[in-house]
Amino acid sequence: MELHDRRPTVAIPDLNGRYERLLLALEYAPPRDHFVVLLGDMIDEGNGTAQILRDIRQIHAEFGLQVLAGNHEELMINALFGPPGQRHAPDARPRDTDEWRRWMKNGGQGTLDSYRSKKALLDDAEWLRGHAKRWFIRDRWLYSHATRPHVMQRPITEEQLIATGVDLLLWDRPGGTSNLYELREDLIGSVHGHTPQRVPERMVGPDKKPAWFIDLGKTARDIAVHHSEHGVKILKAEPIAPKTPKGSANLSLSGVSLGSTSLFGLLKNRRASNTKTAPGS
Repeated sequence: MELHDRRPTVAIPDLNGRYERLLLALEYAPPRDHFVVLLGDMIDEGNGTAQILRDIRQIHAEFGLQVLAGNHEELMINALFGPPGQRHAPDARPRDTDEWRRWMKNGGQGTLDSYRSKKALLDDAEWLRGHAKRWFIRDRWLYSHATRPHVMQRPITEEQLIATGVDLLLWDRPGGTSNLYELREDLIGSVHGHTPQRVPERMVGPDKKPAWFIDLGKTARDIAVHHSEHGVKILKAEPIAPKTPKGSANLSLSGVSLGSTSLFGLLKNRRASNTKTAPGS
C-alpha cells in the first residue's frame, strides 16, 4: 500500500516477547496513520515472540515500519547462525555452543516456546537478520536500542565487531552524559530502550540535545512510547481479566475481547484516541 509519508513517527521500546505490549502501542498509534519504529529487544522472556514478529512483518509489508536490533536479537542470531566471522547455515536445534547457552540464559527459551515449528523460527530470524538496523533517523530524531552512535555515517563492520567483542549500540548502559555522543546538527534528539526506567528518563547530551530512555522494564505491564510530534506517553494496560477456560485465549484491549485471532487486522484501521501526552523535547 502506497501511503503519503508524512505520518508522525512512534517509537516502541522493548517488548520482551510480550504481545500485549505491542497491541497497546498499536491501539495508540495505528500503522496506517503512524510510522512505527521498534527499538529492539522485541523477543525472548515472554511467550509472544512468534505473534509479535508475525504482526510486525505484516505491518512492514502493508504500511512500512523499521525494526532495530537489540541485544536479544543479537543473542538469537548468534545462536542460530553463529557469531560474527563464524556464520553458518541456520540451525534451530539446541547446540553445545557458548552462543546457544548465552541465548538460553537470557530468555531465549521463551522465544523457542512461542513457535510451533523450527521452520517458522528460522524464517523470522532470517527476516530480522536482513531488516534490523542498528540505528535509524526519521523526523529529525535518531533511534537506536541502547545509546547513540559515535560515527553515524559509517556502519560498523564485522571485523570491528570481532575485534571489540561487543556492540555498544546494543549493550551499553548510559551513566550520565559522558557516554552520550553528540548528534548531527540537524537532529533534535535521540530515543532509546534497553536500560529499564521506573518512568521514562530524559537525559541531555554534551550537545544539549535530549536523549529519551523509555524502556519500563521486563516485568512492567504498561509501555511508554515516543511520538515525534507529541513526545513521550505512558500507555496504561487494562486490568488483568479473569482466567478463561483452558484452551481459549483472552486478549483484551479497551473492552475488545478476542480469541486467538490476531488483533492487527482489527487495529490497523483504528485511529489513535485524543489523549494528553507529556512534553517530549
